[in-house]
Amino acid sequence: MDQEASKAAKPRSRSLIGEQRREDEGQSPPQQTMSCSEETREHGRNFDVRSNVLDSDEPTNTAPNLDNEDEEGVGTCQGTDVDLHHDQESYDMALLALDQGRDTQVLDGGRECYNDGDVVAFSETENAVTQITNPSQVSGQGNKVINIGPNSTVNIFHGTSDDASTVPNIDSPPEDFPLAQCQDSLKSYFKTRLSYLHPLAWNETFTMKIEDIFTTVDLVSRTQQGGNIERRALPSTVDALTARPDCPQPRRILIEGNAGIGKTTEVSKLAFDWAEGRSPVLEKYDLVFPIALRKVGESQSLTECIFDQLLPEDVPFQESDLETYLKGNGRVLIILDGFDEWVIHEGHDVTKLLTGKVLRECCLLVTTRPSHTPQLQSLMCPDTQVEITGFSQDNIRTYVHRFFTGDEAKAAALVSKMDSSLIPTGILATPILLLLTCMMWEEKQDLLFGGRIFPLYDELVSFTIRRHCVRNNIGSNQGIPDNIRDALLCAGALAFNGLLENRLVYSKEDVAKYCREDSLQELVLLGIFHRQESPSRLNPSDQFSFSHKTMQEYFAGLYFAKRLQDETTEKSILNTYLTTAQSVRDLENVIMFACAKLGLEADVILAHLVKLHQEEVEHLSDTSSGGYPHYMEYFLYSKCRIAGNEGEFFSPSKLAFFHLQTYMEIALLCFYESGCLSQVENIFPTKGVIHFSNVGPHVYNALEHVLKNIPPRSLRSIKSLRLMGTTECFVSPVIDYLGMMNLSELDLYRACLGGHDPNTGPCARLAQQLPYLTSLRKLVLCLNNLSCSDLLVLLPYLKMLVDLEWLNLFGNKLAGCGKEISELPCSLRNLKVLNVYECKLSLEDVLQIATAVVQYCSKMEVFEWRANVTGQEDERKVWEVLGGLKS
Repeated sequence: MDQEASKAAKPRSRSLIGEQRREDEGQSPPQQTMSCSEETREHGRNFDVRSNVLDSDEPTNTAPNLDNEDEEGVGTCQGTDVDLHHDQESYDMALLALDQGRDTQVLDGGRECYNDGDVVAFSETENAVTQITNPSQVSGQGNKVINIGPNSTVNIFHGTSDDASTVPNIDSPPEDFPLAQCQDSLKSYFKTRLSYLHPLAWNETFTMKIEDIFTTVDLVSRTQQGGNIERRALPSTVDALTARPDCPQPRRILIEGNAGIGKTTEVSKLAFDWAEGRSPVLEKYDLVFPIALRKVGESQSLTECIFDQLLPEDVPFQESDLETYLKGNGRVLIILDGFDEWVIHEGHDVTKLLTGKVLRECCLLVTTRPSHTPQLQSLMCPDTQVEITGFSQDNIRTYVHRFFTGDEAKAAALVSKMDSSLIPTGILATPILLLLTCMMWEEKQDLLFGGRIFPLYDELVSFTIRRHCVRNNIGSNQGIPDNIRDALLCAGALAFNGLLENRLVYSKEDVAKYCREDSLQELVLLGIFHRQESPSRLNPSDQFSFSHKTMQEYFAGLYFAKRLQDETTEKSILNTYLTTAQSVRDLENVIMFACAKLGLEADVILAHLVKLHQEEVEHLSDTSSGGYPHYMEYFLYSKCRIAGNEGEFFSPSKLAFFHLQTYMEIALLCFYESGCLSQVENIFPTKGVIHFSNVGPHVYNALEHVLKNIPPRSLRSIKSLRLMGTTECFVSPVIDYLGMMNLSELDLYRACLGGHDPNTGPCARLAQQLPYLTSLRKLVLCLNNLSCSDLLVLLPYLKMLVDLEWLNLFGNKLAGCGKEISELPCSLRNLKVLNVYECKLSLEDVLQIATAVVQYCSKMEVFEWRANVTGQEDERKVWEVLGGLKS
């Protein structure tokens, strides 16, 4: 039969998932079946195909057929019950009949395994379980039932077939599926459509090779209880599919990342690498199906999505063939891209796939923004979670040099400009912003880069407008043309109201509420709006979205600022949209962009922030800082900042600190972006404490700006400075202002101080400020990767802190520094706490320090020296020196 005749004979249907949907809707399927889990429960017995374990000793007449799996992943029973032979002789004869010419292996647990590629029988001392496997799924005449031992039997064949010698395989697809043709179609599509990217919606001629795209990927692991979060870098997203000690076979992978960070690009690259055969990890998949969820219609089946998005019309198989092939197939990777852009429909194939109701053997990879991660976690129960963190600082530099290949001077000049201001802010971690920055630099090398975000966005929009005008021969000497200005105002109204409704994708009718048709077309041509096809076949219409969420927030900020310029309505507007501290957190980027647009006129917003701070936030500094100041884990804090999911905070005090720090961070950025500091003293110096844990470089730039520009009396009122936890040494600019404060506490826990230039690095800068900190009582420098060379830089100045009571050096690499550290007690005789726990010190080092502590520090209460020496004898020697000193 030729292909056309074959297609005519086999119309598209929903043989697998479609029938299941009919059952869910209350319609009778073509053939009634009972799942093995249901039938065996009737006999008090549970048969687990995957583990080959019988978990009950009671007999059963169940004969499980291993052709298919029901929703719970257990074999579907379609055969008739068969009388069992309970004697050992019949069991041995059955195995003997299967063992003609087969190899025999002894497996773990003393079981024998008889193998020939058709049948695998595991024999045990009492209960026997046989797994029937074969590369093809065959049913036919000559169906047999083999009794494999007491209380057990297995159907080998069922249905109709011409070949009675073959047996079905629960893991392998039907042999008659044209796998090679399907692979060729997919690979051709991926190589043609995914080898190059078109990152600019307004310039389809601009392309980038997919292999030139790279981002930083972190594997995120946590305990089942959700705590003890760990992160480690992965070479690429593909590596999330490899086996790990805690997950030998990853099958359900969740990938999250901020808007514009590169999730869809990573998906495209993964599919392209599979098509090109570039990754050994991907070779285990016969087929890869990347599905854009924003294009999935409410009434589409999963295979309809695959055909619509990925396959040509002339493939030699139908949807029903593909559905049958996918069922129980562990060599298929299904990718669902953009969970946050999809509206969940109960009973939809995608929902069933996410919840494990169908195609459980297929590997599933899903991408989402962090705002939807909690919901996706509860649906799919991932065994692997990955975060795309965007470009690292080294990535940014590499990207710039690749962009300007052949013009190293231009690349070096841009990197030099960005290194001093823009790169440390973390703004350019988003690939599209870095790309546009490179394009602007290519056109204009006199751009001014600073640490603020708003000027960069302003310049990006101006750049796109200039390019649009040049490309369309529109004169722009007199500024922005009126029609474009009108379109931008429309975009602002749509952006602001959309964020209030938590909407990122709009129908044409939604857009029409704010934009005329001509304004809409201008926004699409400018690339500010992205037009995409609607997934609905019944009601086809275009959908629109901003290029990424931060661009929507930028336009919303412009709109909000414009509304606040009307003095008659400004208070009512603020009291409508910024009613609580939570509403400030919800609209933080909009408020920041609005403040930046207003500049010195932002005082109206900042005064309102001060009011909310006094009403709701200020008291949190008392409730959240009892005892040792809170250290917020980077992953937990950044995750909750982005997603707004506060449910992960089990401690009320940590939740209070989260609310406090979040609000202080937003306020600080608003002061910084606007340049208006008239209200800053009403927030920051009020309690005499500045405390930030695991914030990014943008916050440190803003903090430096505030410290530099507030009056000296305000600086002197700061008693406690806690800058804790950074991935790089972002605290350096702030260190230069320490001497102007009246600090009693300086906490630089995990601040990445060590390992830098001893003459110009953070240790050198800190050393210069220490002599001015005459009121300092507590100094925390733990977990800073300090070495002996770093300590030598600090040592002469540490000796000047004669009133210091608490010195914490825990977790640094101070091997061989016993003599140097032992010099401190002689000068710091008021020390009550000295912590050198786990500092790689030798026994000799510890003994030298202990001797000095006993000799000079009569007020010492806690000397923590453990985790340096090992063995009871060494510990005894230290205790002999310390005598009765507390520890």
